[in-house]
Amino acid sequence: MRAIPQAAVELVKEAEGLRLTAYPDPATGGAPWTIGYGHTGPDVRPGLRITEAQAEQLLQADLDTAAAVVDRAVTVELTDNQRGALTAFVMNVGAGRKAKGKDEGKDGFVILKSGQPSTMLRKLNVGDAVAAAAEFSKWTRGAGKVMPGLVKRRAAEAALLLSDEVHPVSRVAEPAPAMKPMAKSVSAVSGGGALGLAGMAVLLDQARDVSAAIKELLEALPSGALGWAVAALLGLAVAVMLYRRWEDQHVSA
Repeated sequence: MRAIPQAAVELVKEAEGLRLTAYPDPATGGAPWTIGYGHTGPDVRPGLRITEAQAEQLLQADLDTAAAVVDRAVTVELTDNQRGALTAFVMNVGAGRKAKGKDEGKDGFVILKSGQPSTMLRKLNVGDAVAAAAEFSKWTRGAGKVMPGLVKRRAAEAALLLSDEVHPVSRVAEPAPAMKPMAKSVSAVSGGGALGLAGMAVLLDQARDVSAAIKELLEALPSGALGWAVAALLGLAVAVMLYRRWEDQHVSA
């Protein structure tokens, strides 16, 4: 199986912490009981104790299971960091299941209780990583309450998902675009150039599509150096993505 990047492993370890004795869920005060690095399941019960080596084994198994969910659901090519961010997310929220009969179902990465795919998955499968990253901020509640730990975790997952938009793992360095003559630039703004007002409108719509969710995520970031670092990375990633979309439209026009 394709290796999970260490950045994703460390993200999960930092978010979950290491607990060698089973503990109740922070949101419910009971089930699901958890142990190790966020491991849950029928094998975890009150009073259970494990070793650190066992915690590492459980974590690897949980990450492999989550990565398999991502690999089956996502139909576009993912970079290692994108796949790692989604694996960390799925390990926490699960794949989801549709409500049926007395089963209320569960919202997850693949499917919602309504039976529809999650917005994050739909955005990913049309190649819109920035819009998908903006969805992380919607998954910060436990038992109906916003959980500070989940806010911090989602910001880290979103930043990891977008990190290769700023530093692609396989893209060669691109030369700086040549300066365009002033006359052509004026013509473009007036509608006679390659981009034109229609292209500008598309870019503005794309920016508005992600701005509200990005703003919500940024407002939820923790204070201090971590919050500033994640905010800077998100802002840079969005700017780079919008520039590339503008460039693609300009070339194809």
